Amino acid sequence: MEDIKEPTEDEIIQEEQLLLEGEVEMTTRSDYISCAFYAISAIEGMDTGIMSKEGARRIKRILRKSLRIIDDCINEMHDELFEEDTED
Repeated sequence: MEDIKEPTEDEIIQEEQLLLEGEVEMTTRSDYISCAFYAISAIEGMDTGIMSKEGARRIKRILRKSLRIIDDCINEMHDELFEEDTED
């Protein structure tokens, strides 16, 4: 039977730092916009008339949610770029 080696304190700290670095990664607005655009592109041209009702609802739901993501992200960017300067 093989002995299991306990990790050293340095190994534990290194592993925790690697985990934290992975968790800190943030999704940018441009990432959200890109993903929403890809979702729209994936369903574009699909004929909902030949799909089941559930399939057609799914396509409409994807389109609606993707457009909402794009709209929200664009609104946030617009607000940042054109925020009023209240210090004057």
